[in-house]
Amino acid sequence: QNGTVITGTLIERPHSFSTACNIATQIIAQVASNQYGGQSISLTHLAPFVQVSREKIRRQLQEEMQEVEADITEEQLSNMVEKRLRDEIRRGVQTIQVVTLLTTNGQAPFVTVFMYLNEAKNEQEKHDLALIIEEVLQQRYEGVKNESGVWVTPAFPKLIYVLEEDNIYENSEYYYLTRMAAKCTAKRMVPDYISEKKMLE
Repeated sequence: QNGTVITGTLIERPHSFSTACNIATQIIAQVASNQYGGQSISLTHLAPFVQVSREKIRRQLQEEMQEVEADITEEQLSNMVEKRLRDEIRRGVQTIQVVTLLTTNGQAPFVTVFMYLNEAKNEQEKHDLALIIEEVLQQRYEGVKNESGVWVTPAFPKLIYVLEEDNIYENSEYYYLTRMAAKCTAKRMVPDYISEKKMLE
């Protein structure tokens, strides 16, 4: 949120979701190169940048529409914004799949990614966090191609999915994410699950 410094270079607050993912990945690589053991990151910290990207995409689209003098409704504009936003999220999440990253000791960074909806500060952030989680699960379900072009299960990042009130019941808002997670676990052995209720106890 406040920018950071990587190897003596000032990096300002990201102006898009994909840039935020890029910086997070660089931090992971730097930390992994300078320590033993794993590191954990929470997707919640990336969620605010979805809104940053949404606003940026909206501005760009409005400018494009003014240039061609196209007349579109607010609903059409919103649909176009969300479509482009999903592409942006897809690109960002691909960056976090740090499979291709090697640290200076020649191993893939031992990273755990935490997916916890209730960690979001408000409903909008929670909705955006759900978009990121959905993309992470989707990409992990598909797997990655190895050097022979065969789809395989990457070892990292490990995924942890939190079961909570609004994703465990069939009629709950985010139940579709739990279904995706279960489908992904059946195929790829990740994510692992944590019960919010038990954690709070």
